[in-house]
Amino acid sequence: MDAIPEKRVAQHNALINARFSFVPLQMRLFVALLSRIDFEDVDFKEHFIPLEELVFDRRGGSAYEQVDEMCKGLASFTLYIEELEENTRKRRRKPSYTYIPLMAEAGYRADLGGVSASFNPKIMPYLLQLRESGNFTIADMQQVLKLKSPQSLRIYWLLKEYAGFGRRTISVEDLRFVLGIEEHEYPRFSNFKARVLDKAQSEIGETDIPFTYELEREGKTVARIKFLFQQLAASATKKTLPGALEWAEALAQVGVSQRSITAIARQLENEEYDVGYIAFVVRIVEAQFRKGKIKKPAGAIYKALVEKYLLEDYQLAKKPKPTLKKALAPLSNQQPSVVFKLSEVRTMYENPGPYAQHLKPAATFEEHLQQVYLKDGFVIEQRGGEEWLVKLS
Repeated sequence: MDAIPEKRVAQHNALINARFSFVPLQMRLFVALLSRIDFEDVDFKEHFIPLEELVFDRRGGSAYEQVDEMCKGLASFTLYIEELEENTRKRRRKPSYTYIPLMAEAGYRADLGGVSASFNPKIMPYLLQLRESGNFTIADMQQVLKLKSPQSLRIYWLLKEYAGFGRRTISVEDLRFVLGIEEHEYPRFSNFKARVLDKAQSEIGETDIPFTYELEREGKTVARIKFLFQQLAASATKKTLPGALEWAEALAQVGVSQRSITAIARQLENEEYDVGYIAFVVRIVEAQFRKGKIKKPAGAIYKALVEKYLLEDYQLAKKPKPTLKKALAPLSNQQPSVVFKLSEVRTMYENPGPYAQHLKPAATFEEHLQQVYLKDGFVIEQRGGEEWLVKLS
């Protein structure tokens, strides 16, 4: 019998990088509602959150008063967030920002001993049907619940977004802005370091993405913070999936379900293909997704893996290739089977998709070309004044 997958929660990356600041009670309500969203939900529902999920230290009537005041405060709580393309969940090429209320409603129910609440429908694109965007981050709920400080929670998600890279550099100014820390708060960096950075390091150190950090200075002023981290694999995943876990986590980030990942793992166990085929499929599907040829990359990736309809192309790509000179000679008699515009490939390298973020990036674009394309049999051609990557059939 397959193990029951752990509850996973997700946010659009634009929401992760939005400007807002929680107090602890607001954070707990946000997390409680987030945990009740399923990947397949198409709209927000009203949920009842028991008081024990929000208040851990009850002290008579004061706890109830705090929750009631928190609900009142949420009526005016807004996010300063990047707008998405109209009727889509895609980010705009030229970002613009707006204020959006977080909640549609939040009310304390003394008769039930908890809060009835629902998110504002205007933030649906940032929390629902995220597989359509390909621009979101997933976390295990068990890890999220370990965090007690709102600022630690925000930093956790900021790092989780870059889990595949193992580092993220943020200016002090940008980090303060995202966390909603006003100018008069922690005016000295030593206070900011102790109350925000060190506290987050301590709390996040108990999760699956512990970090260290380095301070980058301009003169005597700390200008940037370089976070260094390595995502730890969940023990439950180790038991259910064979071999290296990088591919499994990467597919999960794209939106492939745990059940589908388990099916793919069985195919790997049966040696129906190797891990390289997964990377090959995702690379092709991501290129099609960026061109608008497919709307749901997770489904397309799963189908190509399970049905293995690209396996023959992959096996051909693995065969020893002729030298560039020999490959170019008979071009007039061959038809290209895969063609990419070099400028689009560079854009994908500079703005990696969910899967690519989990692979160790090449240091330069030229190295990336060699490792990913030229090594697989692509050659560079000039067509209409532009450079193209062409793989011949």
